[in-house]
Amino acid sequence: MRFPPPAMRILAFLLTATFISCGRQAAVRPPTDCLRADARLGDLWHALEDVRSSGDGCRTAAGADRCEDLRHEIERLTYVCPNHSPALMANAILAYDARNPVKAQQLLDSLLAIPTLHPDAAVLRGRIALEEGNVPFALHFLEEQMRLSADHAGLRETYAAALYVAGRFEEARTYLMQAANLGAPPWRVAYHRGLLEEAAGAPLAALVQYDQALKLKPDWSLPAARAKGLRARYPEAGRAQTPP
Repeated sequence: MRFPPPAMRILAFLLTATFISCGRQAAVRPPTDCLRADARLGDLWHALEDVRSSGDGCRTAAGADRCEDLRHEIERLTYVCPNHSPALMANAILAYDARNPVKAQQLLDSLLAIPTLHPDAAVLRGRIALEEGNVPFALHFLEEQMRLSADHAGLRETYAAALYVAGRFEEARTYLMQAANLGAPPWRVAYHRGLLEEAAGAPLAALVQYDQALKLKPDWSLPAARAKGLRARYPEAGRAQTPP
């Protein structure tokens, strides 16, 4: 299954989840700057989100790049506080968003080496492996992570994606259902179910799922493109409608 590029609102959600799920190291008192690292990171992240969503964008009238300045400040936190889990996750997300998977992977590996649970980091690490075509690693890695975080929806959803890429469609259905039951976003679950229906040779059922995904998230281009392609290839699919 293909995952959509992470928009800032998705990144903000993942970062919020990381603030909640990441543990802290208590054995050594952190530097003074690290005592306010959560608040500092939150301020910088919201500032970056506000700048990106503003009408003026990242560039100032003088030509300065406000987004780049904020990204540098967020990156600086990982040098000042190298074991601050949310800062590592934030920078991994930014690197992934900037299409720098090598840097993102390095940051995620550093985060996963910290002896607490980091399921959101594991999800992104698994996605990077899939996008690199390393399906065996993704499957093995995600299986290990699911044993550590048995009730994490994102891990099961990503594992379902890995199973789909591996051609293990029925197993993918099972784990996607588990992800849905654990609270995975319904719009994404519908899209992934559409991919599975296509793989099973059921274009009309796939179209229903894509339409459902678009009903829940109208601005998502991936299900829109899949639905358009199906309607072009199967004229009878034009009559298929999502149930009210």
